[in-house]
Amino acid sequence: MKTKQIIIFIIAALLIAGCTRQTLVTSYYLLEYQPSPNNNQLILDKPIPFRVQVRNFKIPRSYDSIRIIARFSSHQINYYRYSLWAVRPQIAVADLLVQHINSYHLFKDCQREYLEERPEYEITGEILQIEKFDNEQYSAAHLRMSFDLYDYDSKDRLVNHTFDREIPTPTESMTIFAKVISDIVEEETEIFLSKVVEYFYPPESDSTQVSE
Repeated sequence: MKTKQIIIFIIAALLIAGCTRQTLVTSYYLLEYQPSPNNNQLILDKPIPFRVQVRNFKIPRSYDSIRIIARFSSHQINYYRYSLWAVRPQIAVADLLVQHINSYHLFKDCQREYLEERPEYEITGEILQIEKFDNEQYSAAHLRMSFDLYDYDSKDRLVNHTFDREIPTPTESMTIFAKVISDIVEEETEIFLSKVVEYFYPPESDSTQVSE
């Protein structure tokens, strides 16, 4: 083999190796948003005078992973090998919920954990499905889950909000998928928190005034 051919072969091998390394890079995606506390239903003159703890959400074993799920049909799922959640969804959603509640100063205190004090209420729920529909004809973000408010001592469920949202995504971009899922969480959190406010302050009650 001539020297020129050897050089060309080495360069080609290096280029192929470089491209291979590039395609194998693992990317991490966040469930994240910045709450915009401008919902009049959630703007109270005074916080609800109780402490609330937000626990990790429940999640089926098949979804309990940092691997993002691709659903191809009713009975077939797969896991993206190089597209991962930066934080497991059941933890990320709980963290976002605390951030959302505190942005409105909705309760006297809201934390993920209480070490000394005892909360009066707790919020949790279940992420039933969080996945990307992915086939040649259709691409969409799908989230099915529930939020629940419980009495801390009795464990009675006081408020429930369940939803099943599927939003088509016009591109295969995983970044857009993560953004759409985050937007769904934000929108449905607002609805759940509105139900929580209605529980403590029913519409016929004059015990509080909502700011204009």
